[in-house]
Amino acid sequence: MNGNHRGRGGFLKIILLIVIALIVLGFFGYNLRDILNSEGVRGNLAYGWEMALKAWNWIWDTLSGVLPNSS
Repeated sequence: MNGNHRGRGGFLKIILLIVIALIVLGFFGYNLRDILNSEGVRGNLAYGWEMALKAWNWIWDTLSGVLPNSS
């Protein structure tokens, strides 16, 4: 064995963990739809998305100034 098998099945493991987490949440009576539709969570997600976009734009602008122009 040469170690080339590392990282295989990572996507499947993530999907399986998500399914298990959803089952556990349901078992304890949590409804993901109700949680995501609450005003507090929606506001937090909108704020997080706004911050992620600002970070992405900053990274993009910084790299655009450093990388050579392809035209």
